[in-house]
Amino acid sequence: MFLPPLMLEIEEVEAILLGLKYVNQRGDDVLRRAVVTTRAKISSMLPASVQIAAFDEPLAMPGPVGEQAEGPVPVSVIRRAIRSQEKLEIAYADAKNDHSARIIWPIAVGFMESARIVGAWCELRQDFRTFRIDRIVSAVECGRYTERRATLLKRMHTALLGS
Repeated sequence: MFLPPLMLEIEEVEAILLGLKYVNQRGDDVLRRAVVTTRAKISSMLPASVQIAAFDEPLAMPGPVGEQAEGPVPVSVIRRAIRSQEKLEIAYADAKNDHSARIIWPIAVGFMESARIVGAWCELRQDFRTFRIDRIVSAVECGRYTERRATLLKRMHTALLGS
């Protein structure tokens, strides 16, 4: 109410809208609902001339993606654990349907073409791993992890991407 109006350049608005399109195509139901409300909020704060230019859809995303595989554990559970830095005790089924029990420190969710993944520190392997969320059979919070998420994210990028 007391904040100045949001002043964004047209390219900044286009970048935000392109990101929202991506989330709308690949996110879960919770994030897709957030896309709708976010677009409405952004639209309400922009001058009419910028609204017309930005919402004219000048940037395109590839066509709709295939169906995202869903599993018994909703992506929102993983995102909540990331935000609160909660360890998760998971039951996991790999591509061969071999089951394992892990305690992970979830760090980031990735939205891929046909699957969602969680990047995490795996206590069993004592290393960073990625897990397909649709293959997580169950997840139970089991205490906070002690290292800062931002630090873990940098370490994970270095370990997995070599940069």
